[in-house]
Amino acid sequence: MTRKTSGRRNWRQASFSFRQRFGRWTGLICALFFVCVLFGTAYSKEPPFRIRHAESQLYQGVWYASALIDFRLNEEAMIALKSGVVLTMELQIRLNKVRRLWVDKEIAKLEQRFELSYQPLSERYVVRNLNSGKQDSFATVFSALNSLGRIADLPIIDAALLDADEKYEITIRAVLDQNKLPGPLQFLAFWGSGFRLESDWYTWTLNA
Repeated sequence: MTRKTSGRRNWRQASFSFRQRFGRWTGLICALFFVCVLFGTAYSKEPPFRIRHAESQLYQGVWYASALIDFRLNEEAMIALKSGVVLTMELQIRLNKVRRLWVDKEIAKLEQRFELSYQPLSERYVVRNLNSGKQDSFATVFSALNSLGRIADLPIIDAALLDADEKYEITIRAVLDQNKLPGPLQFLAFWGSGFRLESDWYTWTLNA
């Protein structure tokens, strides 16, 4: 008799936990759907992420890249963030050899990934570098995004691997990784542009 009662109690607890999670996602999706309808194309004219400047420098035989990026979150992304959704930003970097009579050849490909989350108990925004594990917290989302957009001395490639007689270009862009969103939001992102946050590609010449 004790086992049956315990089983019913566990089932009720599991059922309540499911309804709690389902209710939270339902409320969040309804709120985001309303924002999508209301603000639909508010960010369509200008990319929400913008690379303001990027450059490379050679130090002790290694090429490094630095960039200044404007990260702007629209209403949908802000609602998701404040509701506990972790946003994953990805900096995509390509090093190409420029060829006159053929398509450029990709020499190296790198990805730098960051997580942006909101901690309601401390009311702080946390930025975590998934490549290095470094983590910082900020009082405002503006400060967090400002820190996120300052990329400094990111190693790209050993200079010895490049030919001094060839021309190379580095191209980078910043995107919100939709694949890291919770399942219900991936469905919403597929049908709408609210979570399609990315910059244009930014290209400059690396003088090997």
